[in-house]
Amino acid sequence: MKTIKRELRDLRFNNLSVRALSYLALFTAMVALATYFIKIPGANTSYYNLGEAFIFMIALVFGPKAGLIAAALGSSLVDLVLAPIWVPFTFVIKGVEGWVVGKLAEKASLSGQIVAVIIGGHIMILGYAIAVWILYGWPAVLPEIVGNYGQVGVGALIALPLARTIDNILK
Repeated sequence: MKTIKRELRDLRFNNLSVRALSYLALFTAMVALATYFIKIPGANTSYYNLGEAFIFMIALVFGPKAGLIAAALGSSLVDLVLAPIWVPFTFVIKGVEGWVVGKLAEKASLSGQIVAVIIGGHIMILGYAIAVWILYGWPAVLPEIVGNYGQVGVGALIALPLARTIDNILK
């Protein structure tokens, strides 16, 4: 029997086990709860949260597909409740972020994982800068970028050691 880590890294959507589906639901809930309950109001209608830490951790440990699903669904579910206008943006931005971090971190050392988180974080920052520009105009972009750098930094500081700890436990 495959370990859950291997099963999620080798995930095939046409042959999804109940165990893999259960873990994906759990990861989606983790992202949603960290996003919803641990948040700080932002400069516009946005908010900054700790969902980022769980997105990074899930992508680092369980791979790009788990990162994509948990990030896109967990973050979008919260936006559906708090700020529905953001749902399509969040679904794409967070999904791509989770996939990129997981893909770049596959078989990577700690330094490779750090690079993966930095690149994924910049995808999120750029994505939301574009979304804010579309929704609110250019003057609203700079406060969004500054806040998102803080969110990525805090998320990385939590996720990197947490991912290594979980990885060691699963070995």
